[in-house]
Amino acid sequence: MTTNFSHPRRDFSSSFAAVVWKAWRESRGRFLSALVLLASLVVYAVLSSPGFLARYNARFPDQPLLYSAYVWSGLFHYALQGLWVLAAMVVSLGGLAREKATGVALFTLGLPVRRVDLFLIRAGVAWAEAIVLGLVSALLIPMLSLLVGERYSSFQALAFGAWMSMAGLVILAFGLLLSELFEGEFTAPVAGLCGLAAVFLSYRSHTLRGWNIFDAMSATGSIAPSSELLTGALPWGDMAVCLLVSCGLLVAAGVVIRKRDF
Repeated sequence: MTTNFSHPRRDFSSSFAAVVWKAWRESRGRFLSALVLLASLVVYAVLSSPGFLARYNARFPDQPLLYSAYVWSGLFHYALQGLWVLAAMVVSLGGLAREKATGVALFTLGLPVRRVDLFLIRAGVAWAEAIVLGLVSALLIPMLSLLVGERYSSFQALAFGAWMSMAGLVILAFGLLLSELFEGEFTAPVAGLCGLAAVFLSYRSHTLRGWNIFDAMSATGSIAPSSELLTGALPWGDMAVCLLVSCGLLVAAGVVIRKRDF
């Protein structure tokens, strides 16, 4: 690749577009697979909801479960959230450490872009993919609900999906950091998923208590107890904590990249 110094802006623009395209090409298979998996989960959960609600309400007639509560507790607070965490870890894979192990890092470093910029562009593409995964899977819920004779607010679905994706960026940043720490193909995802699964299940089983990222992702402090729909102000304090931690993890990944000899 040659560089025309008489047109630095054009060169930067073309280099930026090339790196964005490279990051997308490398991650699109994982992204599309995750999208299909998330969509399949939503389809199954919504289409099987009439039978589940009928059995549950027959067993507990004094405490009937509303459809909106079924969606939040079964998807946004549990299954969909957990699968989105897995997807976020998957789309965060790659990076210079992995390329070093496969012998292609020198080609990437030969591009007229700083190594930290390479990481930030990859992080930006992964961030966009994670947001799309959360929003698309969430918006499927009100569309599919009509097929089973139920209604679920598109605003509520969009709000929960966006909140889960934004607060969950700390998970994505954690995965990006691990991908720059470990060169092995499976080391980063296995280490990250094992750690996150242990924390996730510990909170769900009430072994761990107090503030946790998973309650922040599902906006637990801002829902109505009976309908489990969003009411009142969103927990912006939780969001601020998540974004600050995400920035800290990205900075740590940048430091690792600067210091590593590729």
